[in-house]
Amino acid sequence: MKKLLCVLLAFIAVSAALVGCVAPSEPVPGEELVLAARKWYRSLDSARVYVDNAKTGDHEQIFVYKYDEKDIMTYSYIGTGEGIHLAQYNNGREQFTDDNGTVTALDASDIRFTAYSRDVPYPMADEGLIIFYKKAIIPEKSFSKEEQWFDGTGIHVRHVYDPAKLGQYDGEGELKSFSVDYYFSDDGSLVSFTENTGIELDGSTSEYFYSVFIDDCNEVERVENVVDISKISE
Repeated sequence: MKKLLCVLLAFIAVSAALVGCVAPSEPVPGEELVLAARKWYRSLDSARVYVDNAKTGDHEQIFVYKYDEKDIMTYSYIGTGEGIHLAQYNNGREQFTDDNGTVTALDASDIRFTAYSRDVPYPMADEGLIIFYKKAIIPEKSFSKEEQWFDGTGIHVRHVYDPAKLGQYDGEGELKSFSVDYYFSDDGSLVSFTENTGIELDGSTSEYFYSVFIDDCNEVERVENVVDISKISE
């Protein structure tokens, strides 16, 4: 799948790969809340995930998934930005992809085809979506505190990371900064989180802010095919 401009996906793989590494024994601020949210997300039967450009408010990625009674995943994905449009649908038997207008199809007999399940989830359905790599967090720059929101009170957790300890960054340029702001309700339920990333490229640093919202938890009845299959290339 073609990489999108959103740097979030580069860290999903990093987080999933590194979370099992030896980490400091002392807890970091808000650790128990983030770990509980990861476990909760991994346990869902279905959800709708929005990745928004926090500067523009646009949905740059929309991911919808649902497991069936045999724990096979059906998902749809739409990613857009800077001239990129990528849509994909996979129901465990066939997959359709629209890559900037080029529509292709695969089925389970194709060596390139991958079926996803609860045991082998699509990366955006795994706990790695909610970033946590304890060994790279800078405790003295991180915090967990109650805040007054427009609709009540909540808990704001910020984890500031040491880029040098995050492992290899697979995007363009050099990773200069990375932090995550998590927002929880009073009862500890995850409301959303925002990733803040600084990338240096060609001598200048750009900041990217992406907010992730997990909606319709265990309430997705059907995953629609977001690819126009009438345009499949021969």
